[in-house]
Amino acid sequence: MAFNADTSEVLHSWFRSGDAYTGNGATPFLQELLSHLPKDKTVTVRADSGFFDEKTLEYLGTIGHHYLIKVKLKGLKGLLFEQEWQKIADHHGWESTVFIHKCGSWDKPRQFVAVRKLIEEKEENFLFEGVSKVYEYFCYVTDLERISPWEVHKTYGKRATCETWIEECKSQMGASKIRTSDFIANSILFQCAILAYNLLKWMAMLAGHGMEHWEVKTIRRWLILKAAKLVHSGRQLFLKIQSTFLKQKQWCIWREMIERIEFNHNRYEVT
Repeated sequence: MAFNADTSEVLHSWFRSGDAYTGNGATPFLQELLSHLPKDKTVTVRADSGFFDEKTLEYLGTIGHHYLIKVKLKGLKGLLFEQEWQKIADHHGWESTVFIHKCGSWDKPRQFVAVRKLIEEKEENFLFEGVSKVYEYFCYVTDLERISPWEVHKTYGKRATCETWIEECKSQMGASKIRTSDFIANSILFQCAILAYNLLKWMAMLAGHGMEHWEVKTIRRWLILKAAKLVHSGRQLFLKIQSTFLKQKQWCIWREMIERIEFNHNRYEVT
């Protein structure tokens, strides 16, 4: 799944088999995603270690987009241990390093940025002198320039918000529920859940007034789940709702905003 970091809307998603390897199809996924962007727009792709692949990095560099991708540490901890580490000012126990490295099968070296946090100091036994230090490592491959290692680490850390959005899609929109034994049918249902999620996000963004930051369950609880009665009178159906209710102001703002939307071919306009 790919999200717009500014709006939390889902830009692209694939429904895959549960036994699919994390990195399978990473580059084609990005190709589909980025093909929808305007040709003159440059973005930074912030992705987890499933996208740590030379083909992906080469593709992003070729089309002019930037990348900040977490590195798979398997086989690289020894390399990190050998680097020259510098203390990070105002962050006790944290150190950073920047180095150029070419992984085994790569055609060229790339810039790696790493930070580490001191977790524990252990005293050696009587056969050795001194104290051994235990660190937690964070490593990234990136082409971002004029940004410190700490800023790189914090910028990637904002990707954690995606986990909240993923959980929102899975739990609050039912995107993770397997309803049939047919893969294609489940894929279609998954995309329907994604569309429903985006529709709510778009309506909340149009309404504004802080509603764009509401989660799906909040929108559903305050603006959709209303006590009402459907009655038939004069050959017509009427929905009777209480004249006053909680979050009524936000509901009216949302309704009025939606009523003002005019759709024109491939774009919408708010009159």
